[in-house]
Amino acid sequence: MELNPTPPTQSDDWVAVIVGNSRHHWALFHGVELVQCWHLTPRESPPAVLRLVSDRECWGGSVGRVPLQELCPNAFRLSLMDIPIPGLYPTLGLDRALGLWGALQVYGAPVCVVDAGTALTFTLANAAGEFAGGAILPGVGAMGQCLADYTAALPRVAIPEGVPPRWAMSTPEALQSGVYFGVAAILQSYLGAFYAAYPTGKVLVTGGDRAFISQLLATDFPQHHWQEDEHLCFWGIRAVRNQRLR
Repeated sequence: MELNPTPPTQSDDWVAVIVGNSRHHWALFHGVELVQCWHLTPRESPPAVLRLVSDRECWGGSVGRVPLQELCPNAFRLSLMDIPIPGLYPTLGLDRALGLWGALQVYGAPVCVVDAGTALTFTLANAAGEFAGGAILPGVGAMGQCLADYTAALPRVAIPEGVPPRWAMSTPEALQSGVYFGVAAILQSYLGAFYAAYPTGKVLVTGGDRAFISQLLATDFPQHHWQEDEHLCFWGIRAVRNQRLR
């Protein structure tokens, strides 16, 4: 952990931040209680958030292009070395590790974190709480964008709000069918394998497109096997901070 010159204190109010690829995620804590959070694009002006950070202890990390210190000059910058999950590989994304650590703290093991953000990732811990691997795929939004970027005639399509026709009669519907049923097949494959290996495991869905993932899960998996939690990374940062302050 790279620390600023002032050691951490048992202050009541503090801020957690993850600088992501497409959004900056901020949370204000009072002790261990989450008070408020913000999910802002880099272009959005966060003066209220920056005012909070200016006189409060800040903990977090960056997985995007903007260094954490650019937003929080005196932040306690976390690294994989701060996350006590056995088996993490050196290039694992800090956000994935923090999300998994937060899931283990709140929900226990075994667990699979499905993060539907810029990328769609699966990150696992086995019954012993050890890192058990994962996968990285293009995010749901990227799937709707990539063919528009790399072809001359195909348009960008939004994430389907309902169930599109599987066998579409127009190009936009055909693209939405590919996104909807393609992601559904991905979830069935990966999570089917997870549940086969860990029948009592829990799936936690997080990230900006978690509602779409939950819509798909609701059709294929029992509700008691999975749930949404948009704050997994914040729970992970909280756990690291609590350990540091002991």
